[in-house]
Amino acid sequence: MAVTFPKIGNQVIAKVIGMQNDCTIGMKVGDEFELSVHQCGNFCGYFYHNLFNWVTTLQFGGTFPLFENPDIQVWDCPNAKNRVQVELKRIKR
Repeated sequence: MAVTFPKIGNQVIAKVIGMQNDCTIGMKVGDEFELSVHQCGNFCGYFYHNLFNWVTTLQFGGTFPLFENPDIQVWDCPNAKNRVQVELKRIKR
């Protein structure tokens, strides 16, 4: 089955920028994933569940008062034993 993801709103890229211990599913520093309300690809479902609302806000142009740069956020994985850190970056289309 061929899958096509619609290009709605901005593009959101999650880049692994740090980690403590090994990622449970094997993500490594430097790995990048395109995320959207429709697409989580090979990104960890556990982590994506926590990021979904933030991805949605970036994709559709929202901002957060908590972050200095409205187009970049840094988040830690919810797995406390294998803490992976990602940067979510909005690329405006």
